[in-house]
Amino acid sequence: MSLSDKVREFIKLFIPKQKKFHKDKKSREAFNVQGFSMVFGHNYKNHPDFAALDFSEMPRDLSDLDKIYIAEETDNYFTPNIFLGNNYDRSGGSRKHAHKCTWIQDLFIDIDGTNGITDPDQAKEVLYQALQDLGIPKPTALIHTSTNPDVHLQVHWLIDPLWVYDNRKETVNNGELLSWHYNVMSALVELLQEQLPDWELDTTKSTDISTYARLPYSYNQKTGQLVEVLDVQDRRWTLEDSWVANILKRSYENNNQKVYIKINTEIKLLEHPQIQVLLQGVSEGYRNYAQYAIALACKYDGLSQEEAIKVLLKQNKKCCPKERKSKVIGVLKSAYRGDKGLSSKIVAQLVSDITGQEVKPDYSLFAVCKEGIKINPKAKKGIYTPKQVMIQRVVKEALELIRKGVQVLPSSKEMAQLVGVSPSSLKKIWSEIIKILKNLGLQLDNSAHYHHKYIILDRAKELLKKAKPHMINLEVLESIVKALRSKYSIIELLELKTQEEIANFANSVANSPP
Repeated sequence: MSLSDKVREFIKLFIPKQKKFHKDKKSREAFNVQGFSMVFGHNYKNHPDFAALDFSEMPRDLSDLDKIYIAEETDNYFTPNIFLGNNYDRSGGSRKHAHKCTWIQDLFIDIDGTNGITDPDQAKEVLYQALQDLGIPKPTALIHTSTNPDVHLQVHWLIDPLWVYDNRKETVNNGELLSWHYNVMSALVELLQEQLPDWELDTTKSTDISTYARLPYSYNQKTGQLVEVLDVQDRRWTLEDSWVANILKRSYENNNQKVYIKINTEIKLLEHPQIQVLLQGVSEGYRNYAQYAIALACKYDGLSQEEAIKVLLKQNKKCCPKERKSKVIGVLKSAYRGDKGLSSKIVAQLVSDITGQEVKPDYSLFAVCKEGIKINPKAKKGIYTPKQVMIQRVVKEALELIRKGVQVLPSSKEMAQLVGVSPSSLKKIWSEIIKILKNLGLQLDNSAHYHHKYIILDRAKELLKKAKPHMINLEVLESIVKALRSKYSIIELLELKTQEEIANFANSVANSPP
């Protein structure tokens, strides 16, 4: 089988056969390939004979993917997600931007370094063990893109395609799906980075729905190596799979961030264990919300008001003391009239108080007749720290980090977490702290880092050697380094000092004018 034949077999994985997730029966039956395309990129830059041609894009309609051939003299890329077809793209340009993406179907992670591992099979074993520890299944495809100097990988989990091009007469919420994809990918990268802290994961590329991935069985022009498939399985997942939902829940619990959580809409709320406890009757003080929760459960399960009142009156007889019948009917009408969801936190608290055992909230109880919820947690307020104390802590921490060998200072938000102060308070005095560090003799500059973190220019040459263009503008940094005329000895000074001396040094400079 030729390389082009192998490519065509691989690409077939990325053409959906059907859409399981969609409510409309007709749209579930088969995936219509007409009107949709996949974009192929060809980069000539790494081949000296074609370098002047730079980068070109070729959108191919899905019905034409059986005509693909590999160009061995170029770097070959493809878009794992699906775009508007050539016949329907009236812009006239071949470039495919995120706003032209029609179907999201890939959870994709780009791994730019594996901490010195040079054997692709060993990298695969380490990755799969980390995924197993996180409760994440093996991917649809694992690609070895190069070994330069360590193994580089690309990971694909294919999902049931999600329509994100427009709102389709309000039948889908494309904005919510885009938000869901971004949150899932951010959480997936973050959790994997925690498991593999020394690996280099490209968050920006992994969260971009218009991203390119290297095409297997093509040649990496930087190294001359063949891009190979380490593992593959013809499998897709959906939003409702537990491992996908758990990624978001774990990320929400760890970071207290805004997330979108999918709800199991097929359960019967009246059969839910927590509602069952409330149905056995409650004491005074718990009756009102317990009966309101039961009424909402009846509404969610499709009971008429006549059927629901029978359930509520039966429960009311078990309460001690019983509530007035007229008030029970009022609670029922209020529940059926409004559009509020069921508070899983309040239900869990009621059940915990009644049973004497701690019960955790179940997000499946959170909404009535809705497919999903957005959780907007309140930001944690930091403990008040006097300004001078805060400056002392941060300067001490910064000096200690520099002594340990960091090349880029943490951001003000990251530093706030390190020293345990309020991020908003630290942000107000961050410029003062940078002035103090500069007055000590540190060469700091934030113009080359895409996230505006301050680079320690004494160590900038080490960053240039590592070459991380997705994090640092290497050309800007190189020009700054070339412009440096003097060498400061603050780094050597800090390396000689003990931790106690650094603490005293930080206290003295923090109390002096910036």
